[in-house]
Amino acid sequence: MASEYLKWKYRDVRPEKPLELTKKQRRQNWWHYHKWHVLIGVAVVLIGADWGWNILTRVTPDYQIAYVGSVPLSEGDGASWETQLAAFGTDCNGDGKVVVQLKQYLASYEDAMYNAAANVRLLADLDGRESYFFLLEDPEKFQADYEVLEEDWFPVAGGLYLARRAFWGDRTAEHMEECGVLWARLLEEAS
Repeated sequence: MASEYLKWKYRDVRPEKPLELTKKQRRQNWWHYHKWHVLIGVAVVLIGADWGWNILTRVTPDYQIAYVGSVPLSEGDGASWETQLAAFGTDCNGDGKVVVQLKQYLASYEDAMYNAAANVRLLADLDGRESYFFLLEDPEKFQADYEVLEEDWFPVAGGLYLARRAFWGDRTAEHMEECGVLWARLLEEAS
């Protein structure tokens, strides 16, 4: 009985014709359901492109020099040291140019936390064998504190000393032979 009733009740009901959408309405409908997928995809592509660009255009230094002192070097002085060392150096990594990077480690903060942070950065450099050359205000104190220098440092301009790193065992710096050749050239120039 219910089915007869439903037949009678819906006797005039006809299925609706599918709605024909215009091209603009179809695009709007698609965008409504897919906009977050598209935006996330674009963000992923942009982040990946940025990472790729950074990896491909990263300049790795041929030589690295660490400045350890109480007063930071000015940008001009730092660039001057990089240029001077680059003039005597060779292209170690084969990228067609000689790049020298100077890193500064300051140890004269009044706050003990800043001193500790600077010391941790320096210890990470020493442990990672990043710097072969050191520009120091007081090489005797540095040697007493860290015991990592060869004993052949020499004075340079501005009351600073240029020193080189000593290595024990098989853990050495990258491009060790080229660094030794550069050190010999610097010693010749200094004398």
